[in-house]
Amino acid sequence: MSSIRVTYSGLIAFVFSILSVITGIIFTLIVTRRLQPEEFGVWSIVGSMVGYFLIAEPIISYWATRQIARGESVGKTSLFGSIFFGVGSIPIYLFLIGFVSNLTPEFGNSLILGAILVPVFFVSQTLTGINLGHKPHATNYGIMTFELIKIPFGLIFVFFMDLAITGAILATFLAYVGKLIIQYYYAKEKLAEKFNISYLLNWLKNSWIPLYGNLSHVIWTLDVLLFSIITGSVLGVAFYSASLSIAAIVAHSGMISQALYPKLLAKGGSNHINENFIRLLYFAIPLVGLVIVFSGPGLYALNPKYLVASQIVVLLSLRAFFYVMSASFNQILTGLETVDAENNHTSHRLVKSKLFFIPTITNVHSLLYIVILVLILLLAGTSETEDIEFVNMWAWISFILSVPFAIYAGILVRNTIHFSIPIKEISKYVLGTIILMTIFTLTSEFFIKYEISIYDFLPGVFLEFLICVCSYIGFTYLIDTKTRVLLSSILNELKLINSKRK
Repeated sequence: MSSIRVTYSGLIAFVFSILSVITGIIFTLIVTRRLQPEEFGVWSIVGSMVGYFLIAEPIISYWATRQIARGESVGKTSLFGSIFFGVGSIPIYLFLIGFVSNLTPEFGNSLILGAILVPVFFVSQTLTGINLGHKPHATNYGIMTFELIKIPFGLIFVFFMDLAITGAILATFLAYVGKLIIQYYYAKEKLAEKFNISYLLNWLKNSWIPLYGNLSHVIWTLDVLLFSIITGSVLGVAFYSASLSIAAIVAHSGMISQALYPKLLAKGGSNHINENFIRLLYFAIPLVGLVIVFSGPGLYALNPKYLVASQIVVLLSLRAFFYVMSASFNQILTGLETVDAENNHTSHRLVKSKLFFIPTITNVHSLLYIVILVLILLLAGTSETEDIEFVNMWAWISFILSVPFAIYAGILVRNTIHFSIPIKEISKYVLGTIILMTIFTLTSEFFIKYEISIYDFLPGVFLEFLICVCSYIGFTYLIDTKTRVLLSSILNELKLINSKRK
């Protein structure tokens, strides 16, 4: 598994991730421009409800990635196991829908239809886990397929047929089907082995590890459901989701580290960690700056009604940055852990390992977040509070709590391996980001015109975006050797790909 190229796979992942951001924004534009804010809030609730099943999904994909990266034949067992769990989760989804259907009875049928997303979601995540273990870059082809298919079907079902939430669900389902086909194609060589029930029984026996590890995600995503129940409004959820759709762009920088995890599982060295972390910062820092300065234009593009939420975008983008840092550090720590590769490892050994300790930290983080959010909302609810004020409090809580946990994860990495914070590189990337933000301030009024027509508005935004990106790349290229090496390696890869085609 030493054939995994961390930088190459990471760059492919990042490029495809950014392209998926663009296509994802197009789909979001279709939805937000066609749906009323209340309808968009319900659509966000459907997404959250499907996401709750992430707690059970890693029972299969978690072990599939780790064991395939180490050369074990578990592909077919993983696939059939995920199909079983996916179909079996539909009744649970329908049961959970009962808790929110009373809030929006007029959208009850759409909430029920969302059940079709559960099994395809399960199988998709498992195939992703399989591909991540042997071809990390292949997972991005599935992501790109998913995003590209959503656009035409979104136009058909949401824009032209005016099916609203139902149309968005159908478009997403068909996009998942396309993604599954691509993922299956790249995973098929790992699906040729026989089904081995002993693997599945062993995963079920040790299922508490991935379940415990994924509990933090489920706890965290309860925020949407609890917010709508406590405030009695889905409008705030719409503001939050619209802001998050822009701020989440920062999180895509984490794709640079996609191949690091399987590389570490296959005995990659610490040199890969330091190099990859610098690459991660090179993209993550300017993305924060870009999201901050484009928060207003981004929200206006989604729907002028969301423009009042620009501060929320800023807070969520900063939260996304610290989330990426935490996720990267946690990935390093669990990738270096080898206890599960030992023969006849015991539950006691697993509890003492990083596979248990790291999820404990993330669970504490998520639990604190939910408890504090609920307390603040309950206290604020005693007075007349606007939806946007509720959402501002929501964003502040999530941002503030993300900082100490990211710092702590970094300390754990430094205590585990030889790892140093690249202060010199960080200062260069921060300076380059300040320059791009300054250029935006000086030039944006010439290119960005807040017109009613989205077709008149977007070209100026895109041109301004290119100016800002080029200013950052140009500045860092001039002052940073690592940037020149990175860009040179990218050009060499492109030349190699082009020569192979010829």
